[in-house]
Amino acid sequence: MQTYKRAWNTLLMGLFSGPCGGLAAAVIVSFFNDSGTVFAAVAVVVCLLVWYITIFSENVYFTVADDGQFRYYKRGKLVNELDLRQCYVGYHRSSRGSSDHSIQLKILPAGADENATIDIDASPLGRGRFERMFERMESLAANKPEVLSAQ
Repeated sequence: MQTYKRAWNTLLMGLFSGPCGGLAAAVIVSFFNDSGTVFAAVAVVVCLLVWYITIFSENVYFTVADDGQFRYYKRGKLVNELDLRQCYVGYHRSSRGSSDHSIQLKILPAGADENATIDIDASPLGRGRFERMFERMESLAANKPEVLSAQ
């Protein structure tokens, strides 16, 4: 069984973005309010919110077993478990700059209609880890996967 966890660079980027986002929000608030207390409170709240999202919401990992079992975990809890031998897989990747990217893993159980497609945000893995995981999934999937990305 192979485990794929979020990339360190996405975690570090989120930890760095917290204070930057807090400062940016505080500067915007300073145009409307002259209170130093409000300025500081907004900066702290936004910083903590970004850190919370980074640490807990993006805490995901995936496992792909040799027998084709795919498992998706979020915050340590199992969210989805699928047999890749009975599924079609694909993905959609979009980028807005060198550091902002979105990767949507798409899994469709064989025989189901397209409305049953399971979309999973795999962005926290980073491009390299995702590509290694997808290659592994591709070798186990029921079909020759369709890459949905225009790249």
